[in-house]
Amino acid sequence: MRDDFKVVLARVQSDYSFYIQCQSDPAAALADYTLSPEERATLSDPEGLADALKRGSGIRMLPSITIKISGTHDWINPSPRPKRREDDDVDELIAREVESVKRADSEDERGEATLRLIQLLG
Repeated sequence: MRDDFKVVLARVQSDYSFYIQCQSDPAAALADYTLSPEERATLSDPEGLADALKRGSGIRMLPSITIKISGTHDWINPSPRPKRREDDDVDELIAREVESVKRADSEDERGEATLRLIQLLG
């Protein structure tokens, strides 16, 4: 594998804008590199590039990253938001629909009240 090809593969892995340029304007992106036509084609084809990166090139490959999310999450704000007047109105409507479901005399009435309740809850 030629040195310029190794250099470009390394740069593609660490420079996202260069990778995009290789895909959108390969002639300009690769102008400063001495590459064979096959190497240029590989670098401008996403599947060919992925295959070349999987095979490796003797260059330092960037480590894969695994993200595991568990437990409590900092981005959730546990404090309750302040109530607004519209919230009170919605709460009242929800309470009425719950009562309508409880008091329904038929399945049709119960179904209609349940549907209105679901729409209020979003």
